[in-house]
Amino acid sequence: MTKRLPRPDVALPRSEVISLRVSAARLELLERYRRVLAGELGRDVSLSEAAFLALEDREPDMERAATRAELLKTPTESLYRIRRQWERQHALSAAQWDVLVEYVLVGAEEDRHDPPLQPAIPSRDSYIALLDAFRSVYERRLDPISRHAWAYFGNLGGSFRTPDAISDLAPDQQVQLLLKQVEDQRERLVAADRWERPGNIGHCLWVAVREEGVDSTTLDHVLAPHWAVLWRLAARGHWIRHAHRPVRMAGSREGSRLAGVVLPEPMSADDFVISFGSAVGGDLIVSIASRSRRFSLDITRYPELTEFRMLLETTADRSIGAYYSMTVEPKPARLRRIHLTRRRVSLEFSNAEWIALRDLLRRAREIPAIQCRLAALQLEYGEHG
Repeated sequence: MTKRLPRPDVALPRSEVISLRVSAARLELLERYRRVLAGELGRDVSLSEAAFLALEDREPDMERAATRAELLKTPTESLYRIRRQWERQHALSAAQWDVLVEYVLVGAEEDRHDPPLQPAIPSRDSYIALLDAFRSVYERRLDPISRHAWAYFGNLGGSFRTPDAISDLAPDQQVQLLLKQVEDQRERLVAADRWERPGNIGHCLWVAVREEGVDSTTLDHVLAPHWAVLWRLAARGHWIRHAHRPVRMAGSREGSRLAGVVLPEPMSADDFVISFGSAVGGDLIVSIASRSRRFSLDITRYPELTEFRMLLETTADRSIGAYYSMTVEPKPARLRRIHLTRRRVSLEFSNAEWIALRDLLRRAREIPAIQCRLAALQLEYGEHG
């Protein structure tokens, strides 16, 4: 049998040789590690082999960190693909979960709208879901004694005289104390008679997913019940971080499908007419006009439309939001005055006009084509009320 020799013009794969300069302390640590490995393997181990095996042990963490950094370079595309992958497979890689919770952190903690701002963003239900998600991940941590226990406790509104106090407790006491704090915050959120900011839950979830050693398959399982809330907050985080842009990919099949949805003809009630249009990129344009008073209001972005709808539904005598503020004057006949914050314009509505406009917008939202467009926009813009 003739042995086939490699062609001289074909490069053979080879291992790279890397030379590293290490400090005396690191060299001593590597020598100690070499001796441990030699004892476990029952043979001699060189310093270079010990260094290689140490690097190999860190490979999953290095791969996760490198992939996460690569995904964050193209956040819009990465988040879009994360959502689409979840919809198809209900499974993400560890790095994809890292990216998602990074944007959940932004959506949950930055630019909050706490009462009296309306609508409240994140909502009570979203905060409750975040708490439940954090608890699910924390309870499946790799190390029973989490080195982040104090950070969790403080971010959930707990306090001690010194940061070391929680570390002084026995491991089971640490766990019970933290879980008690989670439950206390949950009870406060459920209580409808008051509002308290429930701490930095997004930060707790972000740390737990990245640092507690929970594998991606387990994350898929325990976070699946909370996916809808996590995605809405992540999309909102993208909107906050990236110049109020939605998670939208130009030319996607999803966008083409929505472009084919036929919008309804203009609708009218009493003095009002609502008409619909599409903006470049897929946004829904809602135009509201009054026949007698000759005013028109064009709402071109989903966050503003959401706030306007909730404003019409409120029963309060005062509302302050990012786009609109409203006050009610009892006389004559509960006159409502809306101030368009960013346009420096005010509009007045009688109680009858207010009800007519509210009911007209309700009718519009019941139309399947409008429901389809609003559902798609919520996926792209995230939670806005």
